[in-house]
Amino acid sequence: MQVERRLLKSISEFSIFKYVLVAYLIFFILFVIIFAVIGLIGWAVLASSGMTFEDVLNSVMPGMDINQMLGTVGLNISGGIIGIIIFIIIGLVASIFAAALAALETWILNVILRIIGGIELRFAPDKIIRENTTINVHTSGTAQEKNEKVYQNYDLNKEK
Repeated sequence: MQVERRLLKSISEFSIFKYVLVAYLIFFILFVIIFAVIGLIGWAVLASSGMTFEDVLNSVMPGMDINQMLGTVGLNISGGIIGIIIFIIIGLVASIFAAALAALETWILNVILRIIGGIELRFAPDKIIRENTTINVHTSGTAQEKNEKVYQNYDLNKEK
């Protein structure tokens, strides 16, 4: 079988940027959904037991006041809604930076491809020609023998 060979000289940075951006946004949305479900289940368990999130944090790390720590940084997110909005904005910005980093890596790859002259890619043909594909299922023989009859003329290493 003849293998088609092509030379890769460069990759479009913008197409990689778009691909990675969409992929990271999908992962971010899944991440938000999964952690929202986990958070709601955790909140329901805490609410049913009469505890608050601050009580749990104080039992794990006594003497630590999370509201005071975030207030000194300038983030007063005790309401929860502002924290969710900040989380979403940070996730979206991180997705854009990750896509920009992938585009930069693609640019570096293109520089290397220009230096070394490209990368050879090998493609198998689209169509596989099979002969003797008619098999009577009621004939004697194992499934392996029947399979060998189907693929008897399919050899990847045979040059035509």
